[in-house]
Amino acid sequence: MAKRDRFTPVFQQMIDEPEASLEALRTNAAAFERAVVAAEGQAHFAQAAIPNRSALAFILFGQRGHRLPADIPDWLPPCESFDELLLFVDPRSRDGRLICIPVAGEAPLFGLWAPFAETENWNLPLSLRETGERNGAAWVAIFAGGGRQPIEEAVAAFGLPALQQRVVGAVVRLGSLRAAADALGISYNTAREAMSDAAGRMHLPNMPAVVRTVVWAAFGVLPGDVDAAVQLADMLAISDRQARIALLISGGASREETARAIGTSAAVIKKELQLLYATFGLQSAAEFARLIAEIHALRLFARSVDNAPGFLDPAIEPSRFSMRPNGRGMIAWSDYGPASGRPVLIVHSNWCCRAVPRPLVEELQARKWRPIAIDRPGFGATHVGGASREDPFSQAIADAIQLLDALNIDRIPIIARCGAQFVHAFKTASPDRVGPVVLVAPTPQADANGKRMGVVGAFKEAFYRSPRLVELFFRVISAQFTFERVEHLMRSITKGSPVDEALCEDPRFIRDRFRALRPFTCGNYIGGIFEELVISHGGWCFDPLQVDDWAVLQGSDDPHNDFDEVRRYWEQLLPGGSVENIQGGGRFMTSSHPGLVVDRLEAMQRPRLN
Repeated sequence: MAKRDRFTPVFQQMIDEPEASLEALRTNAAAFERAVVAAEGQAHFAQAAIPNRSALAFILFGQRGHRLPADIPDWLPPCESFDELLLFVDPRSRDGRLICIPVAGEAPLFGLWAPFAETENWNLPLSLRETGERNGAAWVAIFAGGGRQPIEEAVAAFGLPALQQRVVGAVVRLGSLRAAADALGISYNTAREAMSDAAGRMHLPNMPAVVRTVVWAAFGVLPGDVDAAVQLADMLAISDRQARIALLISGGASREETARAIGTSAAVIKKELQLLYATFGLQSAAEFARLIAEIHALRLFARSVDNAPGFLDPAIEPSRFSMRPNGRGMIAWSDYGPASGRPVLIVHSNWCCRAVPRPLVEELQARKWRPIAIDRPGFGATHVGGASREDPFSQAIADAIQLLDALNIDRIPIIARCGAQFVHAFKTASPDRVGPVVLVAPTPQADANGKRMGVVGAFKEAFYRSPRLVELFFRVISAQFTFERVEHLMRSITKGSPVDEALCEDPRFIRDRFRALRPFTCGNYIGGIFEELVISHGGWCFDPLQVDDWAVLQGSDDPHNDFDEVRRYWEQLLPGGSVENIQGGGRFMTSSHPGLVVDRLEAMQRPRLN
């Protein structure tokens, strides 16, 4: 097995020998925990980035400094040699590798360069890496934020009216409201009003916050980095205090708010900003916001996980973004369409993000449904907001209701593969908003008597016996997700289920699982930890629901959950619902049995006869 296919030793052993791990846990859980923490607890796994490919440009240079053949976008000025590239270098970082290229009529482009040998852990497109290795590349440079397409896509994803989209996009590109107005041929007052309205619709305080949010969305970089100020200070050779000021101001805080957060006066903040503006040759708050967002995105990119997980094609996931009105961050969701279809909410599990399996999307669309999926707080591209260990669901419920209101959807049916605890909490809190529900392979809450089977059983036992391991497992495993490892993991956890083993022979299935798991490498998985702690250790009250339009589908060949255990748990919580043993069904019936899943939904959707 190639190195890129294997996880770190402890987790690889759990995959290879799950029964031995189960026995070790049952014999002495404390000793098992100590061994895992000793082996894995000190490992540092940097958080990563999943950039939008069209928002970045790459240049490879050979041993003699000449540019290697490769396509570069037209928004990047051509450089035929590494020496020519260095003419643009503005040594603003401590290692001198930050590149700034002025572009006439546009915002400057920022980039990073490094010796090719030092980019093993950069998230380079696989084809680019292979080109570099084949041609003996000596250096590689990446540039951020150029081109209109990623910016326009990001602006459109916030659902702004046409004029507001044009103004916001122009401000992001050009760096000032007046330049945007001139370029668009509209008055300054019209542009200012459109920007103000856009900020209001996005629930952001001002123009810098809008610019930074759009740039982040254009990159496809997800939230979760915890030491942003430290990185920024190192990257730009500025003080830690200046880095904190930069992050606050570019995020939309006023000078007064920044002064309170830093513990100084607004006058000091003004002087620091003047110094930063002069240092980087900036003229406006919008330029400053874009600079900070792009530099931070590049830093995240260069700190990616090991090997080359590859880029996600932005066309694969129809991303949309909404801002919470209370200022607690961004909600990421997908609308697969068509707009004329009947909306159905697809709920993800606590071990993946919102990407919906394509067989289910195609089945739903063929039957005139409109699949919609939301990253819950602390998953993928949705900020954690008010979610916590004690209450992992209320913020997710508020997010769902906010989106339903915005889409003018009063009541929505739900299909959930796992994720059932959230659906139960949603129905309990807002019974009129939740229509018929199909729960596919829902995990019961862990208890001492529950059966543990295979690889997932070993993980369940670890989580049940040692809460401390939940966060460690999420952190270390998530940082290692590459396409090859996901395929290896899926083949391991589906052993014993013929239907799921057959799925693993379909490249689309592996790609779907990779899409759903890959966002965790960005470090935004705290929501999964919160929910796993509820499943493994309780802490949330799940009272019985009096419903007759809920169906539980549990496969007879599910290698993880025992049907009798699932039936006992969910019949207790859903006394009026149905629990069905699907013969030949496995763990991933949303991929293997999408027609059956939709059949059950539509059977409950039809009007009942008296």
